[in-house]
Amino acid sequence: DVCSSDLGMAVLSLLMYSERVDPGDFGASSTHDLPLTNEALQREIALWWATQATWPAASVKINESPQAVVDALIETYTSYPAPAEEWVMGIYMSDFSGGHAITPFAVEDVGDGIYNILVYDNNWPDQSRVVEVDYDANTWRYQASTNPNEPESLYEGDQSTQTLEIV
Repeated sequence: DVCSSDLGMAVLSLLMYSERVDPGDFGASSTHDLPLTNEALQREIALWWATQATWPAASVKINESPQAVVDALIETYTSYPAPAEEWVMGIYMSDFSGGHAITPFAVEDVGDGIYNILVYDNNWPDQSRVVEVDYDANTWRYQASTNPNEPESLYEGDQSTQTLEIV
C-alpha cells in the first residue's frame, strides 16, 4: 500500500495549493517553512490519509489502465470553469513491494502517443516531475523513491498491472 504519510501529504499539498488550507494554520507563512515535526501538521496529514480510505473519496478510483488515468485527468483539467474532481495519484512497484503517492496537476500531450502527467512529489518539493504514459502501448513509467534519502527506482506498469491509480 501507499505509505500513509505520502497519501496524506499528497492530499494536503493539493489543499494548500488550491488555498483551501493555509500553512499559517500550522504556524508558518509558506509550506517550505513547515517542519514535519510540527504535531498539528502531522495530525492534519494523518487526517487526510484517513479520509482517502473512507467514503466518498475511496468510492472513486481509476486504475483500470494508464489510458483511463490520462483520459480522466484530461477531462478534469479541461473542465470549465473549474475541475469537477481533484485527484491524488498512487504509483506502485510492479510486484507491489513499494508504493508512493503524488499529486497530479496537468497533462501534456508531447506527441506520438506520449502524455506527460505533471506531478508534485513531496520528496522533491521544488520540482515539477513527470509520469510518462505511452497511450498507444498503454504503459507508464516514473522514477521515484518512497524516501528522499534513498535512491530512486523505476516504477512502471501497463493495463494488466493496475499499478497506476488516481483517487
